[in-house]
Amino acid sequence: MVESATEPGATEVLAEFAVSGVLASADHTEAVTRALVDTVAVSLGASGAEGDRILRTWARRESPYGPSTVWTSGETTTPSMAALVNGNAAHLLDYDDISPSMPLHPAAVLMPALVAVAEARGTSSERFSEAYEVGSAVFRAVADVLPQHVHYARGWHSTSTVGRLATVAALGRLVASDVDTVRNALGIVASLTAGSRVNFGTMTKPFHAGAAARDAVMALELAEAGFTANPDELDAPNGFLERYGDQEVAPVGSAGQALGERLEYWADAWPSDAGLKRYPSCYGTHRSIDAMLTLRETAPLAEMPTRITATVHPRGTRALRPGLPATGTQGKFSLEYTLAVAWLRGDVTLDDFTEERFADEEAQALLRRVEIGESAVPPHGPAEFDTGYSVVEVTFPDGGTQVSRTEVTHGLAADPLSDDELRGKFLDCCAAGGYDSETADRIIAAISAEPGAAFTSSIPKRSTE
Repeated sequence: MVESATEPGATEVLAEFAVSGVLASADHTEAVTRALVDTVAVSLGASGAEGDRILRTWARRESPYGPSTVWTSGETTTPSMAALVNGNAAHLLDYDDISPSMPLHPAAVLMPALVAVAEARGTSSERFSEAYEVGSAVFRAVADVLPQHVHYARGWHSTSTVGRLATVAALGRLVASDVDTVRNALGIVASLTAGSRVNFGTMTKPFHAGAAARDAVMALELAEAGFTANPDELDAPNGFLERYGDQEVAPVGSAGQALGERLEYWADAWPSDAGLKRYPSCYGTHRSIDAMLTLRETAPLAEMPTRITATVHPRGTRALRPGLPATGTQGKFSLEYTLAVAWLRGDVTLDDFTEERFADEEAQALLRRVEIGESAVPPHGPAEFDTGYSVVEVTFPDGGTQVSRTEVTHGLAADPLSDDELRGKFLDCCAAGGYDSETADRIIAAISAEPGAAFTSSIPKRSTE
């Protein structure tokens, strides 16, 4: 992907899109608002969790003052530190937004950074929504150009790696930056890119989202102050696209051309590729959970299955942890555990990942009867499928079986959560984090009235002991 002398490179294309790229003519404010409601919900649900408490305590020692609110405590700190702590909280429960076409959690990185900077600089809700749209498009376009399936297979956590670039672009639009500043900020943040999938199931996975948000804020602030970087970082020899992607299987054409085409597409299409999670576990478990719950409606519940088989599309198990889980947190990335819970309890909830519920003898026994595989051809139903599928088959003691297949999980754009379901999720998360329903409804109302940073005035100040 070598650029011609007259054709703009990928870094320039991305910076220009960030500053002045044309977005969709359709009004996506509702999609942005719902994404913010969801992100704040799952962040508040993580309040007081060990991973939140440790990082928040450290952040307070490092930066005890500033204009930006820490959502899980109500205290204030610098924009970059608020982005770090809030991004970590947003991803901590693994209950945050999804991109069904690729393994991304855009809002968990974008929202904490945008809110922190918008709060510090007094940005309008209109500008905030526009900036989120920029970031949503860039997230997916850069992932396409790498391409993401190669990047992810190498062990990179795309939410963290691609998220840094997408969030710099979003912040560039938020603060009405110029192209040169954004190009330098992209060069800075690309040098900080990291995040490994081997850390899934530990406190470091959600930290990836927070670190990406923090690095994006820091990169923009440094670039605004005159700090320099290679303005062609993405497409330079040994640059970002070469280091983290594979030019042999990337889209045809130059990097700049391919990125421009994908940005144009995703600027309009990103809402169709967004989803809000129904279950607080890795998205790789959701189709199978849905299939199990559907199967359960007609199955003989008095009979304990002797075998459960889950077959998913190729690469459908990549986001999951190999082997059986040893902790509740690891259970979020286990198809064995989530399917056992879905069968036994008729739902998968936040409580199911507490250590007490995880240690339940029935669940531990049943998860050992779960077998998982991948197949390019579904073993049940039509051979064709869109972005993915799961087929769950349950075998009973008498040898009888029941089968269920799911392609579209509830919560995606094609089958979205209703407003009542989203409010219910918010209330459940607030209860988990120790907030009452009045506080929850006050925050929801503030976000719905003005998507942006205004809701932070409704975050209660809590004890930081």
